[in-house]
Amino acid sequence: MSDPLPTGKDEASNVRRFVAFVGIFIILLSQFLVFSEPLVEGGLFPPFTWLAVLGVVILVASQLIRPTPFVQKLSETRFFSERVFWIQVSILLSVLTASATTFFMTHTRVNYIPVVTIWLLSAVCYLYSFRSTMNYSRSITDWLKANRVEILSVVVVMFFAAAVRLYQLGDIPRVLDGDEGSVGLFAQATSVAPLTNPFALWENFGALYLQFINLSLKFFGITPFGLRLMPAIGGILAIPAVYLLARRIGGQRIALIAAIILAFSHSHIHFSRIVSVAYIQGTWLAPLEVYFLLSGLQKRESWRTAVGGIILAMHFSVYLTSQVIAGIILVFMLIAILFYRKWFMPRVPQALAFWGGFLIMILPSAVYIFGNPEQFLNRLTQAGTFQSGYLDMVMADTGQSAMQVLFGRVVNAFLSLIYYPALDFYGSPAPMMSMISSVMFLTGMGLALWRLRDPAFLLLNGYFWGATVSIGVFATPPSADSYRMLMALPAAIIMASLGLDMVMELIGLGWKNMRTAYTFAVSSVLVSLLIFNLWTYYADFAGQCRFAENIVGRFASYLGRQVSEIESEQRIYLLSDNEFRHGTHASAYFLSRSRPVINFPDPVDTLTPISGETIIAPPSRIEELEAWADANPGGSLHYEYDCDTNILLMYRVP
Repeated sequence: MSDPLPTGKDEASNVRRFVAFVGIFIILLSQFLVFSEPLVEGGLFPPFTWLAVLGVVILVASQLIRPTPFVQKLSETRFFSERVFWIQVSILLSVLTASATTFFMTHTRVNYIPVVTIWLLSAVCYLYSFRSTMNYSRSITDWLKANRVEILSVVVVMFFAAAVRLYQLGDIPRVLDGDEGSVGLFAQATSVAPLTNPFALWENFGALYLQFINLSLKFFGITPFGLRLMPAIGGILAIPAVYLLARRIGGQRIALIAAIILAFSHSHIHFSRIVSVAYIQGTWLAPLEVYFLLSGLQKRESWRTAVGGIILAMHFSVYLTSQVIAGIILVFMLIAILFYRKWFMPRVPQALAFWGGFLIMILPSAVYIFGNPEQFLNRLTQAGTFQSGYLDMVMADTGQSAMQVLFGRVVNAFLSLIYYPALDFYGSPAPMMSMISSVMFLTGMGLALWRLRDPAFLLLNGYFWGATVSIGVFATPPSADSYRMLMALPAAIIMASLGLDMVMELIGLGWKNMRTAYTFAVSSVLVSLLIFNLWTYYADFAGQCRFAENIVGRFASYLGRQVSEIESEQRIYLLSDNEFRHGTHASAYFLSRSRPVINFPDPVDTLTPISGETIIAPPSRIEELEAWADANPGGSLHYEYDCDTNILLMYRVP
């Protein structure tokens, strides 16, 4: 049988390709509809079989299209052009993803792998439409050879960054706080609806991110290490991401300095080792988004800006930092249109490619947000300056105007980076940046403001100040600024690197004229920062017992660990009181795998346990349990210490 397709130049290929895809799309749609419906027994064909048949007919019919004059003319129109076709495919696949997500949620399907696959394929098709703008001047092998020293340098920094983030990850900090326990429990809940939907939200945590945490828990067990692995990976990925952005703004030398500073930043190390909040993921996603946007605009390569938009949309399935970055980029482009018009207008196609990638990939998340706005606004409702009533309360208490209060909040957010101790979700007496790095940062900030006419520095300033102002104006309480400023930390560290380089230049040790002296001086500063940061975290913090909100929160973590180690299936009693009782912190549930613990507030003398049962006492009732154990000998006593504090006593009844 002869091939039905014509040989040689095919003038109908564009039309044939489009019609064929319509058939494939209808077949895909039919299968998603079938999968989303409950199983029907006894029917000759499953539901929507007719739709699949229609798709097959259209697919076959596409092969019968011949290059008639009309078809040839139609094929040459812009609608059927190469780029437009792949953008159309991307849009339709994203629409299919959003529709399939809605179908699956209606019938509580739990396997969304086909949905995510189509979503990612949508991104691939969108990027493929810009393949003509990609530079293929040399192969990947040639590129690797030409840049092997630089690549090796980044890999070495990443290796040391990984070492300080993964070292005893499950044991430092030695306890889980309550929010870590909550994240762990809800991560495990992603195996059932509604968090099986990767575009769903829980307290602005993206379900997709929670599903990755759950995957880690399944692989490494229900352990602190398994729970904390995703933040650690995010902290490691921040090194090459910040390197790329810093290199685009200041060059290779500045980029390496920035990567080293970030690798050993004590605050970045800490938040890479806990899962309470997900701001750490923004320290690699946001720099990547800004890097691809900036490099695409500078090089006028649409595929780069398209990648930036796609990553930003994916960021919405991780954490709320995506909302801030989207706002920052939008404001940057508006300013560029108004004040950098000569530079920006020739780059409008690249800007449109960015927002095109963003809008196409955000569609499934947007559908969920539209149907569940309370989830999208969760943090603003709980801790928003305006929504929570905080602004009105402070104005009433202080007599200040709204502008004075908001300005004070922005100042507090800024000073949380370099002055106020990082207490919330940390417990360190040191601010996020050390004194030396703060000097470098303030110097670099001045340089960045001075060079504001450069669009790259406009974007860097927008990145830093946009995050700072957003935190100050829209978020409360002020004590939380110290960890929320992680959003601005990559930009601050790039500024610090610029500042250090500027200081070397000003004192006569510039790179161009005094390379050896420059290398020695900068290395000395970086080694000093390394020693300070590692001491601050591993000696001054990790060696102490400062993490978690208070002793009650720390006790809950110890309780969960001890309960998980009890092999007996007999009952477990906690001698509770008004402060210490089981159920106050999710960390106890997570670590004990939700094993029941009976709160017993009455005197232990009234308890009549049987052999094999366990009695646990918090600090306030340890002496009471010791006296009871002396009166009922034969069992086993176990003391648990929190640094020098006896925080728990466990007695196994003989």
